[in-house]
Amino acid sequence: MRTIVLAAILWIGALPTSVWAQASPDRIVGIDVEGTVLRVRMTSGKVLSGPELVGATLSLAQPGDAAPRKVRVESVKMDPMDPDQETLLYHLLNVDPATGETQELCGPNPDGERWAFPLRGQWDAEGQHLSDAGYTLTCSDGAQGKCVRFGYKPWKTLANGTRLSAYHQACVRLVRADYCGGHGTTRDGMLIDLYDDLGIQKPDPTAADAGLRFEAAWSEAGALCVAHTRVPENVTLEQLAAACPRLTGKLGQATCTEARARDLPGPVLMYNYSR
Repeated sequence: MRTIVLAAILWIGALPTSVWAQASPDRIVGIDVEGTVLRVRMTSGKVLSGPELVGATLSLAQPGDAAPRKVRVESVKMDPMDPDQETLLYHLLNVDPATGETQELCGPNPDGERWAFPLRGQWDAEGQHLSDAGYTLTCSDGAQGKCVRFGYKPWKTLANGTRLSAYHQACVRLVRADYCGGHGTTRDGMLIDLYDDLGIQKPDPTAADAGLRFEAAWSEAGALCVAHTRVPENVTLEQLAAACPRLTGKLGQATCTEARARDLPGPVLMYNYSR
């Protein structure tokens, strides 16, 4: 999972000409993230966000870095996968401070595109949500970014009071095949069908025809039961039983079905099929 935990945004250079063409110099006085929208407040009172940041070079301080890194905003667009038009995608490039040469910040997603976006809060390298403080820059090729684009927006609360932060965490566990919580066991390119009872993602009626079978039911902490492991070369049911005692009696196709999972304490937030 590619994430960058941001301690602060120190400055922004190379802002669009219109920003500098004011009567007095303008500088940054604060930043905020709303959903995936990065907002930069200037001393003039102007707020820059979304496409207004295209061409800007952000200086980002990451814990552990010897010096702030420079990241250029190449483009910004609304996520075409988001029917609510709430998610902004940013194409970002790392800038070498000595040479000015650039390289991609993110790896390619399944469509070959490279997108990033900020989120309020912090997650560790295994996808565990640590805090609502600060901001994280995440890439769309990782589980955390994928789950936002699937519709599990950690900042959002539905009209019925359901907070999607729990579903986002469950989705990250699911995508990573992180059954016990704290260690992913999947590999790139695995075909999965994931869904929930909210209707954000619905089961694919053709999943069985594609050779997919019920894999597991999921909560924030990981799997609540596992019918089969997604990548047996990485972990078998026997190894999972030894590593995760809480799954004792909840492993195998005889004991883990969608119908049985609905009676488990948890609560169950998501389900998935895989080969």
